[in-house]
Amino acid sequence: MFSPILGGKQNRTDEESAEWERQRSKSSKDYDSWPWLTSLVTFSGFVAAFIGSVVALLVIANLRRGTVWLPYALILGALVGAHLCLRALRYRKRRHARLSAVGDHGQATGNRPATRAQDRTGRWE
Repeated sequence: MFSPILGGKQNRTDEESAEWERQRSKSSKDYDSWPWLTSLVTFSGFVAAFIGSVVALLVIANLRRGTVWLPYALILGALVGAHLCLRALRYRKRRHARLSAVGDHGQATGNRPATRAQDRTGRWE
């Protein structure tokens, strides 16, 4: 796999170039579909990691002082919870888009088995 920053296409074979383009389109597909959600997930991950590490240190430092650490633990839980909810939302949107493109149960849309229907008398056709 080649870095998108280094080098151009002049040193690659056609197969490597096709693989590189496929990887680029795959990685940018999510951003093109929902740029605000992808940006929000990335930012919340940064906030959860950066502020969460400081809050985790404050929790550890205040463990011996009774319940002083409780607000810090709630902040940490809120940061992680918000990040996980955003990731779950992005996962659901991706899954919904993938299933609607492929069809139910991983079958192509044109290859679905015929559905059975009832006639007026209640018999299955």
